Amino acid sequence: MMDRKEQNNWTDGGTEPEDCPKPGTHANYHRKAWHFTSGAIVVAALVIFAPSKMWAIIILAAGLALMIAIDAARYFSRRGKRLFWRHLGFLTSEKEKKGPTTSLFYAASLLACVLIFPVYAAIGGVISLAAGDPMAAIVGRRYGKLRIGGKSIEGGLTNAVVAFCLIFIFVRSIHVAAAGALVGAIVEMFDIPYLDDNITVPLAAGGAMVAAVYFFGM
Repeated sequence: MMDRKEQNNWTDGGTEPEDCPKPGTHANYHRKAWHFTSGAIVVAALVIFAPSKMWAIIILAAGLALMIAIDAARYFSRRGKRLFWRHLGFLTSEKEKKGPTTSLFYAASLLACVLIFPVYAAIGGVISLAAGDPMAAIVGRRYGKLRIGGKSIEGGLTNAVVAFCLIFIFVRSIHVAAAGALVGAIVEMFDIPYLDDNITVPLAAGGAMVAAVYFFGM
């Protein structure tokens, strides 16, 4: 039987039990590596099966369903909560203790990106979130000196450069790749109230690429 202290742990949303791994810097790197890897899989599916987006949609829909199931188990099952924090707690951040996991927003936004945009813009949106955003955080945390709000200019520039280089590999248009990379980096730097940047970054980057093609051509 659980003692009173343990019982209180189960009543606080998704908060982890005290004996489970704590979020921290290493969790941040683990989570970013996970997001980069999953983003790379989606980009590979978009490239290999282009112009069809079917496999990318299947992968993301399955991932989103899995994230929803995991979060539901964390919140509504005592055993599910303990298993989550014991085996997946190393992937979480502090803000995910009492709210949905970042991976849920991540999978949902990439699925929306792939559903809404043509293949080239979907690739750009995925890259901006899966590669540019993590690099911005890593460089900004280590080397960031000049800041706008809570984000560093160094991190934002790194985001734009990395995203541009990777997008250009798949979208052989300088102005289209630049539009996606720059807009994605700018949106990542300036937080939009009540919206997670896992949602805003890929949609803004993909939308900017579509706009660039519309106004200037490929």
